[in-house]
Amino acid sequence: MASSVITIEGNIAGVPDGKIYIADARKWKTPIDSTNIKDGQFQFKTKINSPFLAAIHYWDSSKVKRMLYRNHTLGADSMQTSTDAFFVEPGNTSINGDNSKPPYLRIFAGKENELLFSNQFLDFGWVGNLDSVKRLQKIAAFKKTIQHNPFSFFLLESIYHSGEQYSKTELKSFLSLFNTDVQQSKEGVAFKKYIAIRSDDNAPLPNLLLLTPENTSLSIVDTTATINMLVFWASWCTPCRKEVPLLKVIEKKYNGTGLKIISISIDEKKDQWLKAVAYEKMNWPQVHVPLTQIADVQNQFRFITIPLIIFTNNKGREIKRFADYDPDNISAYESLINQYVR
Repeated sequence: MASSVITIEGNIAGVPDGKIYIADARKWKTPIDSTNIKDGQFQFKTKINSPFLAAIHYWDSSKVKRMLYRNHTLGADSMQTSTDAFFVEPGNTSINGDNSKPPYLRIFAGKENELLFSNQFLDFGWVGNLDSVKRLQKIAAFKKTIQHNPFSFFLLESIYHSGEQYSKTELKSFLSLFNTDVQQSKEGVAFKKYIAIRSDDNAPLPNLLLLTPENTSLSIVDTTATINMLVFWASWCTPCRKEVPLLKVIEKKYNGTGLKIISISIDEKKDQWLKAVAYEKMNWPQVHVPLTQIADVQNQFRFITIPLIIFTNNKGREIKRFADYDPDNISAYESLINQYVR
């Protein structure tokens, strides 16, 4: 779509006079624009190339605070549920209400925000670790939603940020459902690039050669193993650290059976990784991805969020992956491992 100037106007209470800032909701420290608010009145006139998830924040008593918007799509619960982000989209957006107390602010915008709010608790794009039948049912439902809303950058972004859960073929199918404006946008081009650099479906994953804490090189896929368990994590990732005790149970139970576990850290700071390895005392190989390679590794192994566990055979072909931490996953891990070990 061509760039356009959008207007966001507010008539609100609960925000002190001064500067307010609008930014990408995930990069709030880098404002896109700012304006003044006085007696609750403000206006942004901002040029955008395509809709994006935004947040408006301000400083109050040396603390950063965000404007909060009630989810007006939830019927009786609309007065109790809020979020701090909205979609900046073509047309006029107006905001009113009181940011200091529930039900906070009411935002009047366009179709993107209706989709955002109506899907707030549905995790659009996320299929998780569902079995094959339920997974296909959920994908079919996602496709139907896109077919009804082919203009939506919110839906595109939701699929893109869950890209690790889909095959290359599935992602191409999703992208084809969006209209030309979305496909040719910066976001659409990024999606196409992501698909292009992905390994073909069923192709072996890269057998990276990475350094251990002792600075020796180690391949992440053991070609002598019956099944490999690749654990992507980082020291700063709380769910990753919570999963370590489960991994210790798995390692102890299946030691010597043909299962090979390796933990692959994407810590940006190597010293933080080494500190965590020393603390956790994990009795299986540990390797670290250098800072300059993290983005490439995430693309090669198609993931954004961690923890991520990928099971492969001894040729590096993916068997199954498990995204996010769930204490109940241990039974699923064991069920899969038991199919390959003696």
